[in-house]
Amino acid sequence: MQDDLDFPLKPIDPPVLGPGDFLIATPALRDPNFHRSVILLCDHDDAGSFGLVVNRPTDIPLGRVLEDIDIDGVTNPCLQFGGPVDHEKIFALCQTVTDEGCDLDATQRQISSGLFIPDDLEQTLGKIRDGKDALQNYRFFLGYTGWGQGQLQQEVIEQSWVISRGNPIQLLETPADQMWAAALREMGGEALLWSMMPPEPDWN
Repeated sequence: MQDDLDFPLKPIDPPVLGPGDFLIATPALRDPNFHRSVILLCDHDDAGSFGLVVNRPTDIPLGRVLEDIDIDGVTNPCLQFGGPVDHEKIFALCQTVTDEGCDLDATQRQISSGLFIPDDLEQTLGKIRDGKDALQNYRFFLGYTGWGQGQLQQEVIEQSWVISRGNPIQLLETPADQMWAAALREMGGEALLWSMMPPEPDWN
């Protein structure tokens, strides 16, 4: 996924990755599916990795896929592009900073502090319809991003991605079109320079 660049990338040790990490695409990543993407890593083990792109909203309204649910006043009224894999499937992310909102139970997998993924989407939608969950606390994604065994680690070693472990809620509250640059600015150093680059590395 990496191409040659006209600026150096420092070699790094094999990365330690885990759920809750944010993967920030570097200018080395030339795959158009992930240009300036920010991905929340949701699952990572010896078999592979699973994540959701969190800064790519689509123009598909939630009302088209969430039947019988009132979406008036929702902050994120459209589906988001979760990745290029399995576009027939919808994934949800619950974001809460209080005990209110997401009705957490055994079907909710905690990704990091305040972030959960429901394993049973239909059950979650049923709770929202019944008023037990707050739609406002959810983001919905079309498709996901996946890596095979060892693939993501290799891409991080190649510096196709850098890892951010900042405040997840604060980053997710950043407007989608500003999230990539904001994450890099927070990291500082070489990443700060990347955040100021034009959309294409060849631009001056």
